[in-house]
Amino acid sequence: MNQLDQFRQEIDTLDRQIIEALGKRFEVCRRVAHFKKAENIPMMQPGRVEEVKKNRQELGVKYSVDVNFMLNLYDLIIQESCRIEDEIIERG
Repeated sequence: MNQLDQFRQEIDTLDRQIIEALGKRFEVCRRVAHFKKAENIPMMQPGRVEEVKKNRQELGVKYSVDVNFMLNLYDLIIQESCRIEDEIIERG
């Protein structure tokens, strides 16, 4: 195995870990949605959304990840989290 193949293998492993972590995150979002539904708490919590984006942006800086990339990434993650919560809360 050459050096490039080793790098690719390392990237593949990291990608699996990222996807696994996203799956776990969205599972927690499902639990949050069930809790919000049971407690009659509104799905959207704008203060929390801004807090998450700010904190993840700072964490990205710590790990040399571009600020705009982090904001775009968390826009997508939050959008999917809201979709999941909305689907559960609005269901039957």
